Amino acid sequence: MKQRVICLLTLTLVVLAAAAQKSQDFAQKFVTLCKSDTTVRCITVSPKMMEQLAAHQTDAHPDEITEAIGKLKSARIVTASACHYEKAEKLLKKNARRFKQQDHFQTSEGVRGAFYTRQDSQGQTVELIMLRQDDTRDRLTIVCLTGDIDQEFLCFLYKNKSFKD
Repeated sequence: MKQRVICLLTLTLVVLAAAAQKSQDFAQKFVTLCKSDTTVRCITVSPKMMEQLAAHQTDAHPDEITEAIGKLKSARIVTASACHYEKAEKLLKKNARRFKQQDHFQTSEGVRGAFYTRQDSQGQTVELIMLRQDDTRDRLTIVCLTGDIDQEFLCFLYKNKSFKD
């Protein structure tokens, strides 16, 4: 009887772990929601490809770039017409317990956007979503990064070199 209970618990943990690994990031959810719209496109950039791009950087801080890329699990870039911005924000707000808005912006040139994050059960940021709508080009761009997204990583993205002070 004791072996059956242990076997059942082990099986349950394996199933839960498999389900957790298959959870969709925001980009996948959004593309699935818009699957009938042929203007919605998604590309995935692997960490290996990002490392290759970083190797060709002429930036003065290549080690920082390599370290930041090493923290990423995946990067997805979704493009669509600008009219999809509200649909993306609605999906994020519908899942407000999962995605938290961090910041937003709007320019006089017709560009607006927002940053959202998703945290795991330990409070670590594991997903960063950046929305950008450009009305003059009729373009929505969503960048979805998953991985170890700590404050140092966010500051690297914002080019804030004074984080460690």
